[in-house]
Amino acid sequence: MKRACSLRVGFLIAMAAACTSAPIHYHTLTPAPVDAAGAIPPSADGVALVSVKIPAQVDRPELVVRQRNGEIALLENEEWIAPPAEELRTALSIELVRQLTSADARGLRRDPPPIMVRVEIERFESAPGDYVLVTAFWHLRINAGPGQEVLACRTEVNERVANGIPALVRGYQLAIASIADTIASAALRSDAENGTGCPATGSLATPRSAGDHR
Repeated sequence: MKRACSLRVGFLIAMAAACTSAPIHYHTLTPAPVDAAGAIPPSADGVALVSVKIPAQVDRPELVVRQRNGEIALLENEEWIAPPAEELRTALSIELVRQLTSADARGLRRDPPPIMVRVEIERFESAPGDYVLVTAFWHLRINAGPGQEVLACRTEVNERVANGIPALVRGYQLAIASIADTIASAALRSDAENGTGCPATGSLATPRSAGDHR
């Protein structure tokens, strides 16, 4: 009888601990639409994000942050809703298509050639209440006939963030959108025959050899 009571008490204690444990919060790199029209992602033919790579150290469900003492911490109750590489691919694709579709609507592109983009994230780090830093190497291939244009660039975005996890996630969203905007800007520059080069609009963008796949 005593053993049965002890088991029941132990079970109740375990259940109570489970009920009082902190819930898991899920986050995404895709920002919420600002209006009803933005709720449906735009579509554009000829835009292909063929691959996205991210360092293994941060390719995990939990948010990985740098602490003030320099140590790295996993926020076990703060997770990405999908693997980070998939989140990056979705967020970059939506912003790329949005920018290029908007350019089409404004008549900035005439018979736009198909483009292929490959992105390799070198740094994907943050410190709560301080910064979000994302560095990306990206390759833009514009299939404009026999003379394909290939552009290889490096873009680094450093966003200052306020305290709190929502502010940290928003910083990541802004950084990824900025990288996508930079890639779209390069594609538009090529379409406008203004020469092909790495744009620098609010971020560091430097040209790299097209043959350098790093």
